Amino acid sequence: MFLRTGARSLALALVLAVVGAACGGSGGGSGGGDGIGLDDDPLAAPNESPGDRAVQITGANRVRLFGTFSIPPAASAASVPGALIIPSAGDGTRDGSIGVGGVPDTWALDLATALSNAGVASYRYDRRGTAESKIEPEVRLTVDDLVADAKAGVDLLAERRETMGKDISVISYDSGGLLALRLAASDERIKRVVLIATPGATLADAHAAQLSAVNGPASGEAVRATVASLIANRTLPPLNELRSELRPLFPAAEAAFLADLYSIDPTLDAARIKIPVLIVVPAADRAPYAPERLAAAVPNGAAQVTTTAGGPTMSIAGRPLPVNPNDPALHSSSMAGPVSPDVRDASAVGAITGFLSAATPR
Repeated sequence: MFLRTGARSLALALVLAVVGAACGGSGGGSGGGDGIGLDDDPLAAPNESPGDRAVQITGANRVRLFGTFSIPPAASAASVPGALIIPSAGDGTRDGSIGVGGVPDTWALDLATALSNAGVASYRYDRRGTAESKIEPEVRLTVDDLVADAKAGVDLLAERRETMGKDISVISYDSGGLLALRLAASDERIKRVVLIATPGATLADAHAAQLSAVNGPASGEAVRATVASLIANRTLPPLNELRSELRPLFPAAEAAFLADLYSIDPTLDAARIKIPVLIVVPAADRAPYAPERLAAAVPNGAAQVTTTAGGPTMSIAGRPLPVNPNDPALHSSSMAGPVSPDVRDASAVGAITGFLSAATPR
């Protein structure tokens, strides 16, 4: 969702994959979903990694969502805590995000592995319109559908033998945090929330701050003006009328969805949450995320902020990657080349696993 700058990432993460989604799923619509467990899912089969299982859930309006249920060794003896990993609204798969030049950042897969090692089961899924979770080309995204899809993931964790009766948490990255906050504010089964690189202000404020830093104040002002018009009219101008760096952010086909997404003030949902919240932001680039604003909104001091020495996905090392000079996500020749996110910040990952595996006072 963010324009991530610096040596670690140059991608505009809000290039919506749904624009070119392949056919094969059901149409969208509001409503909840019923989780499908391993025992009654005809498509369930072990993945390459022991403990990982391919599992479908049924999201809003019965759209099939495909994902991976990671079962830790500890679950063979007793039930364990469960965590739902909610994807962002941008491009990616159940395993993470898609960055510059189509390079995957497997933050969700890496986090699921760390959680399993800490005795926490997890479920991660392909957002509707991406990877295996196909929808019809004419189906548009809605915030309500994405929240209902996440609820179906919570249903799965609540019903599974491996996690039944244990705490359920939600983990989210970027704009997925807006969905996590909304879900946690209405679902009492959720006992903890982890927000990774989630904005504490509106997306318009966050994007304006980031684009201003990269392209100058006029770029930030253009974001604010475009969003104001979008929210007022629920339409977007033709791409050729937008500044080039704004074009990946505003696909006209998703105007209604984007109007709702940009209208969200995350502090309003945060104020409805009475459970512990962990906010993870990059230490070197925390300003656009406004973590203190988000933490202050959670009642009773139930939120804490931790920083990572890595980028937004906690990546701290990697191999230099080739850059396609025609990649529309690149807007500044002064920016350093991207790296493959091979290593996560162990301290930040440890803070997350410790936060989720701690016992909840009864």
